[in-house]
Amino acid sequence: MNVLAINAMLAGPGLVAYLGEGARFLVCDGVQPLEGGALTTVLASAVLAVPAGAVDAGALMLAQASADGDMVLATGISTWGRVELASGVWVADFSVSGPSGAGQVKILVQNPPENDPEGKVYQGGTFFLGEVKIGG
Repeated sequence: MNVLAINAMLAGPGLVAYLGEGARFLVCDGVQPLEGGALTTVLASAVLAVPAGAVDAGALMLAQASADGDMVLATGISTWGRVELASGVWVADFSVSGPSGAGQVKILVQNPPENDPEGKVYQGGTFFLGEVKIGG
């Protein structure tokens, strides 16, 4: 994802204003589709703040609406993610991995069971956006 290109394309309001109320950061499992392709299993969905964050030095820094986090929807290994509008309109896709992987976004699970793969999330757990920086 080229954050600078998206921000330039939106000109006036910029990317974070375009996202608006109810925009979401989704984390999915499986194979990442082509940009804007069909979702695989959505493991977690974080509602974004208004504004949704900031664009700084060509990177999108996301902010979560709730300080209490959002609930993990399904158990699985996080492999890719999406930013979408409240209406479900695609904005951007990106790769996801555990901390030692090559994903554009890193998933860190607090106190995972021993020998679990990195980036595995658990249904019913709480999903927090820490520092989410995409692009740049």
